[in-house]
Amino acid sequence: MNTPKVSDNYYKEREGVLKVALELNSIGCIFRETPNGDIGIDGQIEYINDRGEATGKIVAAQIKSGNSHLIDKGDHFAFYPNEKHKIYWSMFPLPVILFVYYPNDDKIYFTDVRYQLRIPKQNRGYLVLDKNSVLNKQSAKNIFETTGDLSVPYYPIEQVFSLMINTVCQNPTFNISYLDLFTQGLTNLCRHVYFSMDLAMEIADYNNETEFGLGMGYDEHEFLHAYANFLMNQNLASIDYSDYLIDWKERQLQPTFIAPLTARGRELLEFIKNIEGKFKTELPPTTLVRERFIEMRFRTPDDYMRMALGKKLREIADITKV
Repeated sequence: MNTPKVSDNYYKEREGVLKVALELNSIGCIFRETPNGDIGIDGQIEYINDRGEATGKIVAAQIKSGNSHLIDKGDHFAFYPNEKHKIYWSMFPLPVILFVYYPNDDKIYFTDVRYQLRIPKQNRGYLVLDKNSVLNKQSAKNIFETTGDLSVPYYPIEQVFSLMINTVCQNPTFNISYLDLFTQGLTNLCRHVYFSMDLAMEIADYNNETEFGLGMGYDEHEFLHAYANFLMNQNLASIDYSDYLIDWKERQLQPTFIAPLTARGRELLEFIKNIEGKFKTELPPTTLVRERFIEMRFRTPDDYMRMALGKKLREIADITKV
């Protein structure tokens, strides 16, 4: 009979897709398979939290099946993508998770290939799949690692403000709060927030009232890292967390970014402006505050006022009643 034939490869690839879909379903993730042509992405996966709520944390999935896709390198597997897929995955707007069903041990291994492909000076000709990265209930959250922390709930804006003003680095020579970093990082007519090591050092230098110079070490870097995570976890700015982690984890650098404020970020900004209006009359004369900023490169006209305001607000015992 002269009819279309189905190759063995079709069944092999479908086996991988079905096994991944079944595993994702069993661990409580939503898998949306691509209904039309496969051009390097087989579907999308959305994280569902412990309360059964859709989170909007989404990654793309590419699924392969068969022993030939993985080369055993001892402590890890190697996957050799073709050039067109490397280009496509590296430019994709979502993290791209590669899943490989390995019949030899009946396991599904996975890795974030977009993340690996974006690491500068990555000289390997292949992508690494760690032998411990096996898809199961315990590892499910690792699929979404480059989308941000999945465990932190959104707080009301009043509480966000309270946390930001009260979260202060404990080092007196690096006296800086989350609110300092946020307000002094506002740029592009307050449509974006900027962050860099230089910005943090300038704020800390202004706030330093000790007889010592700035002190900067592991704890201070962790404090700044926690601030960036706070912005992302509270959805205050649209930060590319995958790109952020490449500097933080792979290059061991304090990342620099400029990110647009979200609707929640703009709501926080309006809340801050209302607070500013209540306390401006209690601040030192503008000329006195401005003198401290002659050598500083802040980016909005009210930066010097907001810096003094930050110190004023720290004196208030119950900030949530402001």
